[in-house]
Amino acid sequence: MFLKRIELQREKVSSFQSYPFSIPVMKHFHRLDLKSHVTFFVGENGSGKSTLLEAIADKCDFNTAGGGRNNYYEVEASESVLGDYIRLSWLPKVSNGFFLRAESFTAFFRKS
Repeated sequence: MFLKRIELQREKVSSFQSYPFSIPVMKHFHRLDLKSHVTFFVGENGSGKSTLLEAIADKCDFNTAGGGRNNYYEVEASESVLGDYIRLSWLPKVSNGFFLRAESFTAFFRKS
């Protein structure tokens, strides 16, 4: 399963003055085509990397604190406002997966 595209549904955004749309990269974000099996998000703190990854996890019905659909950890989950404004394109459609973030890494391996 491969994520092929992430699109911001800009027509749904009422203002680019409030978070998460006030993040500089989001003001100019329209669409990201992913053309390889591995993608690295690199940038300064506050540049929107985690915000985008949490929105993807949210759209996949994963807990934004990390884990799969049936795995939850004691790390505080954050609300993903951006998840309501993005559209994901898959080939084939994803139905299973796991969102592994640094904060949940230790908790996951302790339970394994």
